[in-house]
Amino acid sequence: MTDLVEQDWVPACARSEISDGDKLEVELPNGDFVLLLGVNGKVIAVCADCPHQDTPLAEGSLIGSVLTCPVHFWQWDVESGEMLGPAELPLPSYDVREDAGQVFIRPHSVAL
Repeated sequence: MTDLVEQDWVPACARSEISDGDKLEVELPNGDFVLLLGVNGKVIAVCADCPHQDTPLAEGSLIGSVLTCPVHFWQWDVESGEMLGPAELPLPSYDVREDAGQVFIRPHSVAL
């Protein structure tokens, strides 16, 4: 774990807090809010707000790997990064690592 922290990875939560279908919003030390998603046995981290109008995506639905914004129903496949339905902007994502029962995020987002 120490090596990950030294490499700019930030602890986000215990791995046991996220199961398939779960959504958990966490705040990073830099003030960014990240949405952790349980998808197909792994944890995926995306920007917590819709890139369209900053709607909290935690209020949307997660079915399989498809995350849907609750306002205008923009959708993304969070595993592939594919924009689905009416989505016109990519959803920023974060690198995730698991170590010693913890989930770590690198706090530099990249487009899915």
